[in-house]
Amino acid sequence: MTTLYALLVGINRYAAPDVPDLRGCVRDVESVHAYLTRTAGGARLCVKTLHDGQATRDAVVEAIRTHLGQATSEDTVLFWFSGHGSSAPCPQWAWFAEPTERLQTLVCADSRTRTVPDLWDKELSVLLDEVARHCAHTAVVLDSCHSDGATRESPSDETSVRSVPEAAPRGLASLIPELIRATADPDRPEHVAVAACRSTEQAREATLDGAIRGVFSWSLLRALDRLGPLATYRELVLAARTEVEQRVPGQTPQLRPAASALAGHAFLSPRPGSSGTAIRMRFLRGDWEIDAGAVHGLPPDHGLRVGVRGGPPAQEAAVTTVQAHRSLVMPVSGWAPARDRQYSMVVTHVPMPRRTVSVSGRDTEAVRRLLLDLHTCGPGGGPSPHIRDVAPGSAADLRAEADSTGMVRVADDRSHRLAEVRAEEAVATLEHIARWSLLSTLTNPRSELTGAVRIEVVTADTPVAPRTGGRLLEPAGGALTLSYVRDGSGWRAPEVFIRLHNTSRRPLFCVLLDLTPRFRVHAELFAGDFIAPQARGAALAGRRIRAHLPDDLSPAPGVRVRDKLVLLVAEQQFSAEPFLLPALGGRVTPERGALTSRGLLERLGDRVVLRDLGDAEPDGAAYDWTTETVTLLTEVPG
Repeated sequence: MTTLYALLVGINRYAAPDVPDLRGCVRDVESVHAYLTRTAGGARLCVKTLHDGQATRDAVVEAIRTHLGQATSEDTVLFWFSGHGSSAPCPQWAWFAEPTERLQTLVCADSRTRTVPDLWDKELSVLLDEVARHCAHTAVVLDSCHSDGATRESPSDETSVRSVPEAAPRGLASLIPELIRATADPDRPEHVAVAACRSTEQAREATLDGAIRGVFSWSLLRALDRLGPLATYRELVLAARTEVEQRVPGQTPQLRPAASALAGHAFLSPRPGSSGTAIRMRFLRGDWEIDAGAVHGLPPDHGLRVGVRGGPPAQEAAVTTVQAHRSLVMPVSGWAPARDRQYSMVVTHVPMPRRTVSVSGRDTEAVRRLLLDLHTCGPGGGPSPHIRDVAPGSAADLRAEADSTGMVRVADDRSHRLAEVRAEEAVATLEHIARWSLLSTLTNPRSELTGAVRIEVVTADTPVAPRTGGRLLEPAGGALTLSYVRDGSGWRAPEVFIRLHNTSRRPLFCVLLDLTPRFRVHAELFAGDFIAPQARGAALAGRRIRAHLPDDLSPAPGVRVRDKLVLLVAEQQFSAEPFLLPALGGRVTPERGALTSRGLLERLGDRVVLRDLGDAEPDGAAYDWTTETVTLLTEVPG
């Protein structure tokens, strides 16, 4: 039988004289316990609670190791913390863990008494990753200030916040041993984390349903009751965020890793869920909005529409304002969506598709069917929002040639073959490649942020990426070349570190996308975070990155493959989810290569219709954004 192991920590009363008491934290975790008891279903429930003085730092660490550590490969784990959070300067030796240059902390019941420190977010993370190594699924919920990364503040008239002054610096001797070991572990498993707010924000508690509660805990439990047990973390966080933002300002719930399959996992389910992504529509402060904007490539043209994924054609909304990180929409055709729901959306109409395709071939009937498909593949039966056909022989971005065996070969405008698929898969393949190629050229020519953040590729000569220095690799001929090395065991793939250097004097939000040879787009290298002014962030938290050939391509002298890294930079946080694409099905020719890290899995799922890409329009854009690209050429020396 599957067991759910839960550790619920709620702290209202603190021992340190300079840490004020709270009022709603114990009630938070009591409500969580009641929810788990009510919805456990067929799972065995094993809950340990630590309230107030029970929740010392040592007790919390020990309970994670021993209570949650009992979980096996069939079990699920939940750690829920409600209490004070804080922050601390990040020591230089741990720079790769925090591009904001600040760590987040959990303030335990005895923190800041005598020599007892706070519990660092990185300590909590590696403790839970150790648990995740042996169980089916691990989740953490943090209702405290600065909690995106880990972590309520002094009372006001209507709400109080869960934070205290920053923590004191700490030396290596005070850290848990798991943290020291984890820095060089490239195969560390992941857990999913749901946080009450961004690392720079405060989590509030207020009177809700007649009692003092954490606004986020109350909102998340409300979302769980409303959306049901099959709701994913992504759906739950967006629903809770809507509740929170309607009630208090300056608190934005967060999900990490947001661009991972874990975000599509059903809450506390021991089995993986759907990892598909989509644009989300919700009602907030009088307006309907979607979480995609100019930085995601939405064009500013009038006529852009989105529709409910899998819904009837009447459930559409017209995009009225495209901003940098989001867009305002208005339901059309008499559709009245429920304001307490969130909707998964796809683009249903783009005024002028940006990629053309020329179809030719020997089998006239196959060509005719393909041409028909091009005009009926959009949601609701309309034209494709991503491609349009032109006359055979005309100039086109893509070419599709059908043969008498029912196969279609897809090539670019230089006749370089990209894929070979069955005729019934051709339209989906053309749309997928069109979105991938448009993203590879995404740019904002009017940005004042151009050049503000640089991609630095450094040879991996140390176990962990250096904060400064190292041997920088420079591009030549439009690409940065990484070469295999031959040793006694054969060809060895090159390893590098990737740093993102913010040269500006303001914090900037960055996402690093990897556009792979299988026409996959993922954000696993740097899924999204602010980088402090004049500071650096590290891809994969400073771990080594192997640039290697695709698995089905053996190293041989002369083989060369390509990857493209696209760095998106903005003044405001935005979602990476609308960019993501799974690997393309069918046979793909090996002229392009794969950049992965050791231990990464192909975690993205269903194909999603996203958007037609275009330049940003300055009018109505609330925040500036820009892009930088680097082409990586991986070769086996001839």
